[in-house]
Amino acid sequence: MGFRELIISAIHRERQREFTKAFNLYKESLNFTKNPKTVVKVKNRQAWCQYYIGNTRETLNLFQELQDRFSTHPESRLYYANYLIKVHNFKSAKKILTTAIEIFPDQLELYLTLASLLKDTDRSNEAIQVLKQALSQEKLSRGRGIKRKDIWSELGYLYYQRGDYNSALASLKTAMRMDEEETFLHYDMIAQCYLKVSDHKNALKFIDLYIKYFGESDADILVVKARAHAQLQESHLACASLLQAYSMENGLKLSAEDMVDFGPLLQTGFFDTLENVEIDEA
Repeated sequence: MGFRELIISAIHRERQREFTKAFNLYKESLNFTKNPKTVVKVKNRQAWCQYYIGNTRETLNLFQELQDRFSTHPESRLYYANYLIKVHNFKSAKKILTTAIEIFPDQLELYLTLASLLKDTDRSNEAIQVLKQALSQEKLSRGRGIKRKDIWSELGYLYYQRGDYNSALASLKTAMRMDEEETFLHYDMIAQCYLKVSDHKNALKFIDLYIKYFGESDADILVVKARAHAQLQESHLACASLLQAYSMENGLKLSAEDMVDFGPLLQTGFFDTLENVEIDEA
C-alpha cells in the first residue's frame, strides 16, 4: 500500500477501535513522507492511538517528541496542549499555548484553544484578553474555518457572561457588520443584551430579525419577544407570544427576571389563566 491507502486504512482501524493496528499503519505510512506538517499530523494520530489503549507514558513521550522535534511548527504545540487539556492538566496546557502564541502570533487556533481553556476553567476575563490579543493581530491564519467575525461573536458572549452588556453589544454588532444579514447567528443574544439594559425597542427589533431568518424555533425566543412587548405596553402582543410559547412546550418555564418584565401581565391576571407555569426564583 502507498501513503494514501495506509492513512485511509489506519483511520478505518481507529473507527473500529483497533488502535494498535491503526498505530502500526500510521508508523508504516511515515516511510512514504518527509513533509514535516504531514509527519506532525500522523504522529499526533499515533499518540492518540496510544492514549486509547491506555499507554499514557508512551502517549506523553510522543507528544513531547512532537514539540521537541518540530518546534518550528505551531501544530506540534497545539496537539500537545489538546492532549493535556484532555487529561485535565490545564496548567501545563496553558503554559504551552501561551508560549506558542508568543512564537506564532498569527496562528488563530492557538488563541481559540487558549481562550476556550480559560473559559472552561472559569477565567473568562483572561479569555477575553486572549481574544482581544488575537484581534489586534494584523494577519491571522484561519483556524477550523473560523473568521474574525466569529472571534468578535465569542468575545460578545464572554462579555455577556461577565455581565458587561454594553461591551457585549459592541462586540456582537461588530461581528454583525462583518457578516451577511441573513447568515448572522446572534440576533437573539443582541436582543438579550438590550433587554438587560432596558432598551426594549431594540430588543424587539433584533428578536424579530432572529425570527425572520431562523423562525420561532423555541419557546425561549418567544419569551424574549413577549418581555419586550410587555415593557412597551403592548400587552396583547406579549400575551400572544407567551401563549404560542406555552403551546410549544405545554407549559412555561420563566425566571424571576422574566417576571419583572411581565409585571403588567401579572396585574391583569394573565398568568392565572394558565395551568402549567413554573417560575424559577433563583
